[in-house]
Amino acid sequence: MLPRHRPRPFLVLAAGLLLAMVLAACSSPGSDSLVDGSADGSDDDLVAVGTEAWDSEAPATGDPADDVVSPDADGTPTGAGAVDPGAAGTPGSTAPGTGDSSGPLDPRAGIDAIVAAMTVEQKVGQLFTVTVIGNDATDPSPAARTANSQLFGVETPAEVVAAYHLGGVAYFDHDLGEGTSNVDDVLQVAAFSAGLQQAAADDTGIGLLIGADQEGGNVVRLRAPATVFPSARAIGNTGDLELARQVGMVTGTEARALGVNWVYAPVADVNVNPDNPVIGDRAFAVETSRTSQFVAATAEGLAAAGVLPTLKHFPGHGDTAVDSHSSLPTIDHDIETLRAVDLPPFQLAAQDPTRTSVMVGHLAVPAVDAEGLPATISSAVMNLLRGDVGFDGLVVTDAMNMGALSGFGDAGSLAVQAIAAGIDVVLMPTDLPAAQRAVLAAVADGTIPEGRLDVSVRRVLEAKQVLGVLDASTIATPSIDVVGSAAHQEVHDRVRAACSC
Repeated sequence: MLPRHRPRPFLVLAAGLLLAMVLAACSSPGSDSLVDGSADGSDDDLVAVGTEAWDSEAPATGDPADDVVSPDADGTPTGAGAVDPGAAGTPGSTAPGTGDSSGPLDPRAGIDAIVAAMTVEQKVGQLFTVTVIGNDATDPSPAARTANSQLFGVETPAEVVAAYHLGGVAYFDHDLGEGTSNVDDVLQVAAFSAGLQQAAADDTGIGLLIGADQEGGNVVRLRAPATVFPSARAIGNTGDLELARQVGMVTGTEARALGVNWVYAPVADVNVNPDNPVIGDRAFAVETSRTSQFVAATAEGLAAAGVLPTLKHFPGHGDTAVDSHSSLPTIDHDIETLRAVDLPPFQLAAQDPTRTSVMVGHLAVPAVDAEGLPATISSAVMNLLRGDVGFDGLVVTDAMNMGALSGFGDAGSLAVQAIAAGIDVVLMPTDLPAAQRAVLAAVADGTIPEGRLDVSVRRVLEAKQVLGVLDASTIATPSIDVVGSAAHQEVHDRVRAACSC
């Protein structure tokens, strides 16, 4: 969903390249919807499926706060996203990204055998999902090559996947010049996904989790001719759970046809605060029971379509007047209120943990963590999710470049804290080279025991196995003809009629 103030995910400023990484898993009405849509979230511009360029008139926004990489006087980038090509363990060194690896694994060997055969570098790589720049995996535009080089030390999206042994990639509509967006048109996205999976096949042999915000309304990455539904609130207002399930099915089917297998939706927040600047109509309702019902129906449809749904933002972002893209919100609910109001929609995930993931928000929850740590780096919050809620599936952070994390550590420290707390996937660190180096160092010195690493690697691999993407060389996708099909448009039209929106 688009915020009233809409920072762009990436900005090109002055000479050289000024990157503002706004990565969003938690899209907000104002900053975390890496959206390629209209300001009011309307989707009346749907057109027939084809190769036409997708609507790209409206500014894209990002879930996290902007992380600007500014150049020195000589034009060399500095800041969180900059890398030193000569530094040991960074892109440009003898072993780009994380260091030497043992080469491709055998995805058919079984998860235990895969984990046993992996190097530490390969394991750590599986725990990161990042965005890459460009619309072609191996032959990106000059602007995309420059951006990737400055962020990762290698030029192409395929090289980024291989250099860091990545477990996942998140799609965004980057605006860094010609050819930098990941989502230009239908055929391009499908080919891009295939190219990234080929890079993973050549590197570790393990397929990628390819994710995108696709909530509906203004918080979407895949737009026309894809079928774009109204906001969650509008769908909740229909009162029709079967229609919500069909919305999830259509959204997931079209995403999977384009190679996207991880959808960062549905929003499971109960929007009890009318002044909430970041959730608003991204939530299905202001009541816990209705929210829970529509979250369950939508997630069921997404999973049935072959994608991994993501319930967000645990333990609940509904009662805040602070936008976590800019600063850390505090949820003042006591534990009884949390259990009665905020947690029930997330408890649905525990019923089928292999078919669902949970995104943890950047939220301080004093009733759970008295130290006031953001939930994404709080072992107490993770204990609430794993213990009280009973969820043993894949857990991902919200985008790690959001302003809520300011003052809690640099990219490396935050990644280490998140994994040590029990997080499985670190989404969009501001500095991937530094984050991976820090995690590798933490494993080496025992701060993160390798056994702790293995638990999360197994969850990542199990999710990929359920989705049919564990073996990167055998990934099947539906026909691209389903994107924007007449049958899907009919579901869209029924939603619009039911919600009168």
